[in-house]
Amino acid sequence: MEKIIWLYLNPPKYLFSLDECTGLQVLERIAPDLDADGNQPKLIEFEYERHGTVSILSILEIGNGDVHTDCIDDHTSVTIIQTLKNHIAMYDPSETLHYILDNYSSHSTEELCQEIAELSHVEYPSLKTVSERKQWLESANKRIVFHFLPFHGSWLNQIEIWFAILKQKALKGESFSSVTACKETILNFTDTYNAEFSHPFEWSYTGDGLHEKVVRRLIKWVESESTGLSFRFFEKQLHLMTNLVNNFWGKIKKDAWLNLYKSMEAKEAFCWGIIKNINSDNFKDIKGPKGCSAAQREEKVNLKIKEAKQNLTTLFSEFKYLLNAKLAVT
Repeated sequence: MEKIIWLYLNPPKYLFSLDECTGLQVLERIAPDLDADGNQPKLIEFEYERHGTVSILSILEIGNGDVHTDCIDDHTSVTIIQTLKNHIAMYDPSETLHYILDNYSSHSTEELCQEIAELSHVEYPSLKTVSERKQWLESANKRIVFHFLPFHGSWLNQIEIWFAILKQKALKGESFSSVTACKETILNFTDTYNAEFSHPFEWSYTGDGLHEKVVRRLIKWVESESTGLSFRFFEKQLHLMTNLVNNFWGKIKKDAWLNLYKSMEAKEAFCWGIIKNINSDNFKDIKGPKGCSAAQREEKVNLKIKEAKQNLTTLFSEFKYLLNAKLAVT
């Protein structure tokens, strides 16, 4: 969050917000609307026929509010690459272009990295893991720089504001007889918006208060012994809390940290229970090697369970020790 907000408040010359908006319903009302008459409001027929869906990929230029939109058949890396190439071609090759985008898998594939390297006229080192590729895409020593949102951080993406405008002004309550008609409406609205209404959104949010809010939220989950607290979510929360302790300690009141530590002490059995209860139901999506037997798959699942328990045990223990040590010296 800190990184994205800093970008908005200190934007480079060319900063863009990118995202896909998928599954827009193409609906045709079975009867025309009846216009408002006197005290009678406009009447819109509730029954409709479905004609499929439309997906788009849009890129908002933060500095002036202009939007580039492509209607897309899918959101694979091949599609992302084509839209990016079209967009990048609109700007001087000597300019550095910055893109804010989410962590969708197609945004950090090997193919996309290779294309970004070619467009930036740099060598791509052929990285095998998603983490390594994202780190390379975010590196500043090339013409095209990505800035990935934090997980669960779509609210930080300014293109979402424009998607809301598009839906409200061009799609809400409308009737489309075909996918083609809906696509034409979206593209025509984009052109009209750029010509008549585009403007930079005034970003003033600094994130103040959110750091402490997420600490107090975790306290409530732990104290209530929430049965819906999955081990994966608990793991994410512990990573988040560790980051806050190490990098943002001063943004959170000491009493909030103290209450979190006391809660984890008082509800320690609950916390350890989350770890103890990790089981095969948490790994239903795991598949063994092609042609493997049920026993081989079960062996793989059991290994995943063991690894998950070990990792979360270490993370929980290390976080409690870190928090206790930090409280002792402040």
